[in-house]
Amino acid sequence: MKRLELQLMGFPEFRLNGRTVELALRKAAALLIYLAEAGGPVAREVAATLLWPDTDEEAARARLRRTLYKIRIAFGSEVIAAAGASLSLNPALSVEADSRVFEHACNVGPLDTAADIYRGDYLAGFSLPDCPEIEEWIFFRREALRSRLVQALERLIEAKIADGEPRSAVVHATRLAGLDPLSESAHRHLIRAHLAAGDRAAAERQGETCIRLLLEELGIAPDPTTLAMLREPTRDATLDLPRTRYVEVGGIHIAYQI
Repeated sequence: MKRLELQLMGFPEFRLNGRTVELALRKAAALLIYLAEAGGPVAREVAATLLWPDTDEEAARARLRRTLYKIRIAFGSEVIAAAGASLSLNPALSVEADSRVFEHACNVGPLDTAADIYRGDYLAGFSLPDCPEIEEWIFFRREALRSRLVQALERLIEAKIADGEPRSAVVHATRLAGLDPLSESAHRHLIRAHLAAGDRAAAERQGETCIRLLLEELGIAPDPTTLAMLREPTRDATLDLPRTRYVEVGGIHIAYQI
Protein backbone atom coordinates (compact mmCIF):
# COMPACT_ATOMS: atom_id res chain seq x y z
CA MET A 1 0.00 0.00 0.00
CA LYS A 2 1.34 3.41 -0.94
CA ARG A 3 1.80 5.92 1.86
CA LEU A 4 0.84 9.58 1.48
CA GLU A 5 2.20 11.94 4.13
CA LEU A 6 1.08 15.53 4.54
CA GLN A 7 3.13 17.86 6.74
CA LEU A 8 0.73 20.66 7.54
CA MET A 9 2.26 22.04 10.73
CA GLY A 10 4.37 24.78 9.22
CA PHE A 11 4.61 25.34 5.47
CA PRO A 12 2.98 22.34 3.77
CA GLU A 13 5.02 19.48 2.36
CA PHE A 14 3.88 16.27 0.69
CA ARG A 15 5.54 12.87 0.42
CA LEU A 16 4.52 9.69 -1.38
CA ASN A 17 6.35 6.60 -0.15
CA GLY A 18 8.98 8.88 1.37
CA ARG A 19 9.53 10.88 -1.83
CA THR A 20 8.93 14.61 -1.56
CA VAL A 21 6.42 15.83 -4.12
CA GLU A 22 6.44 19.46 -5.23
CA LEU A 23 3.11 21.01 -6.11
CA ALA A 24 3.80 24.22 -8.00
CA LEU A 25 0.16 25.32 -7.92
CA ARG A 26 -1.05 26.45 -4.51
CA LYS A 27 -4.61 25.58 -5.43
CA ALA A 28 -3.50 22.02 -6.12
CA ALA A 29 -1.95 21.91 -2.66
CA ALA A 30 -5.07 23.46 -1.13
CA LEU A 31 -7.29 20.85 -2.77
CA LEU A 32 -5.16 17.98 -1.49
CA ILE A 33 -5.07 19.45 2.02
CA TYR A 34 -8.81 20.11 2.08
CA LEU A 35 -9.60 16.55 1.04
CA ALA A 36 -7.20 15.14 3.64
CA GLU A 37 -8.78 17.20 6.40
CA ALA A 38 -12.35 16.55 5.24
CA GLY A 39 -12.02 12.86 6.05
CA GLY A 40 -14.57 11.93 3.40
CA PRO A 41 -15.94 12.78 -0.06
CA VAL A 42 -16.27 16.42 -1.10
CA ALA A 43 -18.62 17.44 -3.89
CA ARG A 44 -16.85 18.59 -7.05
CA GLU A 45 -19.07 21.66 -7.09
CA VAL A 46 -18.01 22.57 -3.55
CA ALA A 47 -14.31 22.17 -4.37
CA ALA A 48 -14.62 24.22 -7.55
CA THR A 49 -16.51 27.01 -5.80
CA LEU A 50 -14.02 27.16 -2.92
CA LEU A 51 -11.01 27.40 -5.22
CA TRP A 52 -12.46 29.60 -7.97
CA PRO A 53 -15.18 31.64 -6.26
CA ASP A 54 -15.31 34.39 -8.90
CA THR A 55 -15.40 32.07 -11.90
CA ASP A 56 -18.54 30.80 -13.59
CA GLU A 57 -19.47 27.19 -12.89
CA GLU A 58 -18.36 25.70 -16.20
CA ALA A 59 -14.96 27.42 -16.15
CA ALA A 60 -14.42 26.48 -12.50
CA ARG A 61 -15.12 22.82 -13.27
CA ALA A 62 -12.66 22.94 -16.17
CA ARG A 63 -9.97 24.41 -13.92
CA LEU A 64 -10.69 21.74 -11.33
CA ARG A 65 -10.16 19.02 -13.96
CA ARG A 66 -6.84 20.57 -14.99
CA THR A 67 -5.77 20.81 -11.35
CA LEU A 68 -6.59 17.14 -10.76
CA TYR A 69 -4.52 16.25 -13.82
CA LYS A 70 -1.54 18.26 -12.56
CA ILE A 71 -1.77 16.57 -9.14
CA ARG A 72 -1.76 13.16 -10.82
CA ILE A 73 1.28 14.09 -12.92
CA ALA A 74 3.16 15.48 -9.90
CA PHE A 75 2.62 12.35 -7.81
CA GLY A 76 2.83 9.91 -10.69
CA SER A 77 -0.15 8.19 -9.15
CA GLU A 78 -3.88 8.59 -8.55
CA VAL A 79 -3.86 10.14 -5.10
CA ILE A 80 -7.32 11.65 -5.58
CA ALA A 81 -10.28 9.45 -6.41
CA ALA A 82 -12.94 11.05 -8.58
CA ALA A 83 -16.21 9.19 -8.17
CA GLY A 84 -18.99 10.83 -10.13
CA ALA A 85 -19.84 14.15 -8.52
CA SER A 86 -17.44 13.80 -5.56
CA LEU A 87 -13.73 13.81 -4.79
CA SER A 88 -11.77 12.12 -2.02
CA LEU A 89 -8.29 10.86 -1.33
CA ASN A 90 -7.69 7.48 -2.91
CA PRO A 91 -8.92 4.90 -0.36
CA ALA A 92 -6.12 2.56 -1.47
CA LEU A 93 -3.60 4.96 0.08
CA SER A 94 -2.36 4.99 3.65
CA VAL A 95 -2.73 8.67 4.55
CA GLU A 96 -1.12 10.49 7.46
CA ALA A 97 -1.52 14.21 8.14
CA ASP A 98 0.58 15.51 11.01
CA SER A 99 -2.26 17.82 12.07
CA ARG A 100 -4.39 14.76 12.78
CA VAL A 101 -1.52 12.98 14.54
CA PHE A 102 -1.04 16.09 16.69
CA GLU A 103 -4.71 16.13 17.69
CA HIS A 104 -4.62 12.43 18.53
CA ALA A 105 -1.58 12.95 20.77
CA CYS A 106 -3.36 15.85 22.48
CA ASN A 107 -6.35 13.60 23.15
CA VAL A 108 -4.66 10.39 24.31
CA GLY A 109 -0.98 11.30 24.72
CA PRO A 110 1.85 11.35 25.00
CA LEU A 111 1.78 15.12 25.29
CA ASP A 112 5.52 15.33 24.64
CA THR A 113 4.80 13.89 21.20
CA ALA A 114 2.10 16.47 20.58
CA ALA A 115 4.50 19.28 21.48
CA ASP A 116 7.18 17.85 19.18
CA ILE A 117 4.81 17.47 16.22
CA TYR A 118 3.78 21.13 16.40
CA ARG A 119 6.78 22.43 14.43
CA GLY A 120 4.95 25.59 13.39
CA ASP A 121 1.49 27.04 13.01
CA TYR A 122 -0.87 25.23 10.68
CA LEU A 123 -0.01 26.01 7.03
CA ALA A 124 2.28 28.85 8.10
CA GLY A 125 3.20 31.01 5.11
CA PHE A 126 0.53 29.41 2.92
CA SER A 127 -2.31 31.57 1.64
CA LEU A 128 -4.81 31.92 -1.19
CA PRO A 129 -5.90 35.58 -1.16
CA ASP A 130 -8.42 35.08 -3.98
CA CYS A 131 -10.18 32.25 -2.10
CA PRO A 132 -11.79 33.89 0.95
CA GLU A 133 -13.62 30.78 2.14
CA ILE A 134 -10.44 28.71 2.02
CA GLU A 135 -8.58 31.50 3.83
CA GLU A 136 -11.26 31.58 6.52
CA TRP A 137 -11.17 27.80 6.90
CA ILE A 138 -7.37 27.86 7.26
CA PHE A 139 -7.57 30.66 9.84
CA PHE A 140 -10.03 28.84 12.10
CA ARG A 141 -8.23 25.51 11.72
CA ARG A 142 -4.94 27.22 12.61
CA GLU A 143 -6.42 28.90 15.67
CA ALA A 144 -8.02 25.65 16.86
CA LEU A 145 -4.73 23.75 16.62
CA ARG A 146 -2.81 26.56 18.29
CA SER A 147 -5.31 26.46 21.15
CA ARG A 148 -4.75 22.72 21.47
CA LEU A 149 -1.00 23.36 21.70
CA VAL A 150 -1.53 25.87 24.51
CA GLN A 151 -3.62 23.33 26.41
CA ALA A 152 -1.05 20.57 25.82
CA LEU A 153 1.80 22.76 27.07
CA GLU A 154 -0.14 23.79 30.18
CA ARG A 155 -0.81 20.15 31.00
CA LEU A 156 2.82 19.24 30.32
CA ILE A 157 4.08 21.96 32.64
CA GLU A 158 1.85 20.75 35.47
CA ALA A 159 2.82 17.13 34.84
CA LYS A 160 6.56 17.84 34.74
CA ILE A 161 6.42 19.79 37.99
CA ALA A 162 4.36 17.05 39.64
CA ASP A 163 6.84 14.43 38.41
CA GLY A 164 9.81 16.34 39.82
CA GLU A 165 11.10 17.54 36.44
CA PRO A 166 10.98 21.33 36.86
CA ARG A 167 13.72 21.97 34.28
CA SER A 168 11.59 20.32 31.61
CA ALA A 169 8.65 22.37 32.87
CA VAL A 170 10.71 25.54 32.32
CA VAL A 171 11.38 24.54 28.69
CA HIS A 172 7.69 24.01 27.97
CA ALA A 173 6.66 27.12 29.89
CA THR A 174 9.16 29.23 27.96
CA ARG A 175 7.60 28.01 24.74
CA LEU A 176 4.12 28.73 26.10
CA ALA A 177 5.02 32.30 27.04
CA GLY A 178 6.51 32.81 23.60
CA LEU A 179 3.24 31.87 21.91
CA ASP A 180 1.47 34.85 23.46
CA PRO A 181 3.73 37.33 25.26
CA LEU A 182 0.67 39.23 26.50
CA SER A 183 -0.88 36.20 28.21
CA GLU A 184 -0.51 36.70 31.94
CA SER A 185 -1.50 33.09 32.51
CA ALA A 186 1.43 31.93 30.36
CA HIS A 187 3.82 34.13 32.33
CA ARG A 188 2.51 32.65 35.58
CA HIS A 189 3.20 29.15 34.28
CA LEU A 190 6.80 30.16 33.56
CA ILE A 191 7.19 31.87 36.94
CA ARG A 192 5.84 28.77 38.62
CA ALA A 193 8.24 26.51 36.70
CA HIS A 194 11.23 28.66 37.67
CA LEU A 195 10.17 28.61 41.31
CA ALA A 196 9.71 24.84 41.20
CA ALA A 197 13.25 24.60 39.83
CA GLY A 198 14.48 26.71 42.73
CA ASP A 199 15.47 29.63 40.51
CA ARG A 200 13.89 32.61 42.24
CA ALA A 201 16.02 35.11 40.31
CA ALA A 202 14.67 33.83 36.99
CA ALA A 203 11.13 33.86 38.38
CA GLU A 204 11.51 37.48 39.46
CA ARG A 205 12.92 38.48 36.07
CA GLN A 206 9.96 36.81 34.38
CA GLY A 207 7.61 38.60 36.75
CA GLU A 208 9.19 41.93 35.84
CA THR A 209 8.84 41.11 32.14
CA CYS A 210 5.19 40.22 32.62
CA ILE A 211 4.41 43.42 34.53
CA ARG A 212 6.22 45.59 31.97
CA LEU A 213 4.44 44.02 28.98
CA LEU A 214 1.02 44.30 30.58
CA LEU A 215 1.55 47.96 31.44
CA GLU A 216 3.20 49.00 28.16
CA GLU A 217 1.07 47.01 25.72
CA LEU A 218 -2.30 46.72 27.47
CA GLY A 219 -2.20 49.49 30.04
CA ILE A 220 -3.25 47.17 32.85
CA ALA A 221 -1.75 46.03 36.13
CA PRO A 222 -1.01 42.35 36.75
CA ASP A 223 -3.47 40.15 38.58
CA PRO A 224 -2.87 39.94 42.36
CA THR A 225 -2.22 36.21 41.91
CA THR A 226 0.86 36.98 39.83
CA LEU A 227 2.24 39.39 42.43
CA ALA A 228 1.47 36.98 45.27
CA MET A 229 3.51 34.26 43.59
CA LEU A 230 6.60 36.43 43.70
CA ARG A 231 6.15 37.27 47.39
CA GLU A 232 5.74 33.71 48.62
CA PRO A 233 8.69 31.55 49.69
CA THR A 234 9.96 29.44 46.82
CA ARG A 235 8.76 26.16 48.29
CA ASP A 236 5.18 27.45 48.67
CA ALA A 237 4.81 29.74 45.71
CA THR A 238 3.31 27.11 43.44
CA LEU A 239 0.78 25.61 45.79
CA ASP A 240 -2.14 28.01 45.43
CA LEU A 241 -2.01 28.58 41.71
CA PRO A 242 -5.24 27.85 39.86
CA ARG A 243 -5.06 24.58 37.94
CA THR A 244 -6.21 24.47 34.34
CA ARG A 245 -8.76 21.81 33.47
CA TYR A 246 -10.26 20.90 30.11
CA VAL A 247 -13.57 19.65 28.82
CA GLU A 248 -14.83 18.86 25.32
CA VAL A 249 -18.32 20.10 24.50
CA GLY A 250 -19.75 19.46 21.07
CA GLY A 251 -16.29 18.94 19.60
CA ILE A 252 -14.99 22.21 21.10
CA HIS A 253 -12.19 22.01 23.68
CA ILE A 254 -12.75 24.44 26.56
CA ALA A 255 -10.19 25.34 29.22
CA TYR A 256 -11.12 26.56 32.69
CA GLN A 257 -9.32 27.08 35.99
CA ILE A 258 -10.16 25.85 39.47
